Amino acid sequence: MAERFDKILTDLKNNRESGATSLALVTLSALKDYLDEQPVHSAEKIRTLCDDLTAARPSMIALGNALQRWQRRIEVAEIDFKQQYLTQLVAVYQQLADASEQVAAHAANLLKPGMTVLTHSRSSQVMALFEQALEQHKDFKVIITISAPGNEGLLVASQLNRLGIPVTLITDAEMGLVMPEVDINLSGCDSWLTDHHFVNKTGTLLQALAAQHFGKPFWVLADSFKNSHQTSDEVTLEAMPTDELPLPEGDRIAAKNVYFETISTRLVTGRVDEHGLQVLQP
Repeated sequence: MAERFDKILTDLKNNRESGATSLALVTLSALKDYLDEQPVHSAEKIRTLCDDLTAARPSMIALGNALQRWQRRIEVAEIDFKQQYLTQLVAVYQQLADASEQVAAHAANLLKPGMTVLTHSRSSQVMALFEQALEQHKDFKVIITISAPGNEGLLVASQLNRLGIPVTLITDAEMGLVMPEVDINLSGCDSWLTDHHFVNKTGTLLQALAAQHFGKPFWVLADSFKNSHQTSDEVTLEAMPTDELPLPEGDRIAAKNVYFETISTRLVTGRVDEHGLQVLQP
């Protein structure tokens, strides 16, 4: 059954479309199914599994935080230990899902009828916000970047189209060009750092700078599972293989494919967590 866990780990490492919350929920669900079919694991073995999963995606802290909360909830006991850790894993999964839903509910209050929204990359909380706003019969339009590399913006555009939400797909380089017609910027978050920075998909810094230049609000959706003890100097910014890039031949041509970057919160209008809206700029 080691192969089963290895597959969970491989899927986690190779997932380039899901945001931090969605990726954490999928992984927790797969972990629960795996443990359900296994003999009783010791607390030490569970720690090893959690360490391996946490290390797989260091830029996306939600999974690591969920696993830490899970371990703290487990009472080490010989009797019914398996049932204990399975029950507590389900409870932490639900905590994360509830927090994400609460973020979307609070953030939906930011959308007013007729607004044009710009978002970059793919965040499950931003998508949930759009769905809630649609249920509230708010008319709005979305501009989504292709979000290269990875191009998860194509998936977002398809999802919005199925929901009946007008969507315009642009290249990442066009964010500054379209910013004057944008009413509000919404961003997901992969980690919220301790030194007034957050981590998100590369390109988010360009969006935040363009928003500041044109005086447009920029809100970040980030529940408490995204809180990291690291600073912008300490956090690992994941890089993916350069074969995603269409490189020309040439002995002196090198490439970088870093997927994540840090963004100063001085560029952020406010943060939305499960407790509500927090304005960061006066």
